[in-house]
Formats: sequence, structure tokens, C-alpha cells
Amino acid sequence: MLKVMLTSTFVASLAATITPPAEASSTLFESRDVLTPQQALGRFQWLEKCYPGLLVEVSDNIFDPTTPIPNEEKIANLKKVMLYKNSALRADAKYFTFGDEDNANPKNWFAGKSPTTTCLQIPSDYRVSAVLVAPPIPNYCATKSRERAYEFIKSVKFSNIENTSSNTFYSNYIGDTAKIYVDKSYQLTLTPGFSGTETYPETWHVFIDWNQDGDFKDAKEILFAGVSEQAMQVEITPPASAKKGMTKMRVTMDYLGGSNDACKEVDSGEVEDYLLYVK
Repeated sequence: MLKVMLTSTFVASLAATITPPAEASSTLFESRDVLTPQQALGRFQWLEKCYPGLLVEVSDNIFDPTTPIPNEEKIANLKKVMLYKNSALRADAKYFTFGDEDNANPKNWFAGKSPTTTCLQIPSDYRVSAVLVAPPIPNYCATKSRERAYEFIKSVKFSNIENTSSNTFYSNYIGDTAKIYVDKSYQLTLTPGFSGTETYPETWHVFIDWNQDGDFKDAKEILFAGVSEQAMQVEITPPASAKKGMTKMRVTMDYLGGSNDACKEVDSGEVEDYLLYVK
């Protein structure tokens, strides 16, 4: 059984506000263990399936019950505090992250974020090292592709993420987070995919909400990335005015030309959203 090593200060903080020590969260936060509220729920459900004893132990540390209660009730109480408010999933849902005794992640290991994920073995020298909070992300306009039968976004590579996918109308990959710095430039590699042997010139647009106001309409937030039948690269440099923290990047690919409007549907291709951590 994985040992849960939580300091008394950490337990008290967790019981009061479910807020982790800053030094513990910063290291793991930058390790890409950044979850949406739904993924935070999935993380808890994964632990409930694979490591229920761990949740019971954490619950005992936090609530210190004076009378015996069933383990199922202990887990339910912990889930309620971490994930729900007024019976609805919290926008600031909390979730456990794991690391070694230095609160680092040298083995690049991440707990599951869905109840369907395989029960992966937690490294023997890892522990529950922090409770992270799902970052507040504005509600962006919804969009998608009208047609996906011929082409789709095969892969997006940017900073520390490289995501490969199949054809969908829209995909939300904000659980994959790219860490970038305002004083550096980064290569974004965009690769189209095709359902048959024939290839087509695809038009790419990239939208990044640098000021985190919930839209892609401000200066330098719209980038025409080019047209190509093959993988292409475009250089992105965060503007000096970019707000530090979490924000969204939207990538669109459209055979019929696309649009400078991030909210407009793509005619034939795909739309994908990613999360950026600007430092």
C-alpha cells in the first residue's frame, strides 16, 4: 500500500480550504499535471477504483472521525469536499498529485484522469505530495468542423507537448499543457492527416488568448499560420504584454480556407483546443 505522507500543517490546510503548500504545488504544477474539473473528477474516480485505501487514509487524516464510519462513507465525504459545491461539480475542483519526497516528479509519472484508465502502479518512492486546483478557464465560444471525412489535424507539437489524434469535429486537449515563457520563441509544428491516399492543401489558423479575457479578438491573438499539404512550422513568441498564468490556444485546419474568426465553424477539417501556461 502506498504510504500517504502528509504533514500536520498540510492536513490542517487541506481540511480548511483544500489548498496545498505553495512549494509543493509549484513543482508538480509545472510538470503538466494540470486537470480540468471533469478530469479532476476522473482522477478521484481512478483512485477510487485503483487505490481506495489511499483515499480512506487521506480522509482519516483530514476528518479524523471520532466514531467509526464505513470506508465508502469516508471516500464519499472526501469526494464531496474536493469536487462538489451545492451538488454541482466545482469550477475550482481539487485533485491529488504525486511526487517523490522532494515534491518532484523525476519519473514523469502521472495518476489517471479517467475511471477507464488502467490501474497504473504508483512508483514506490512517490506519495501524495499536493492537492492542486483546476485552473479557472473562461468559457470560450464553441466551434467545430462541419466535415471531417477527408482531412483532420493529425498532430500538434508545441513546447513540451506533442499530441497525435484521429479525425474528430472538435477536440478539447486542455489537459495537455504547454509551458512557455514571455521572453522566448517557440516552434509550433502542425501536421495534417488525410483519410485516403490523396492529400490536400490545408489552411491553418492559430488563436491564443494572451490577455486571458475569454476571447481571441485582441491584438496579436490571431495568427494565419499558412497553407500546406504537409507538416509545417510557425514561430510563436508570446508578447511582452501576455498575462502570466493559464490560457487557451485554439488551432483550426480547413481545406476551404478557414477564418480569422475563432468562433466560426470550419468547413472541412478540425478544431483543437490546448492549454498554455505562460510564465
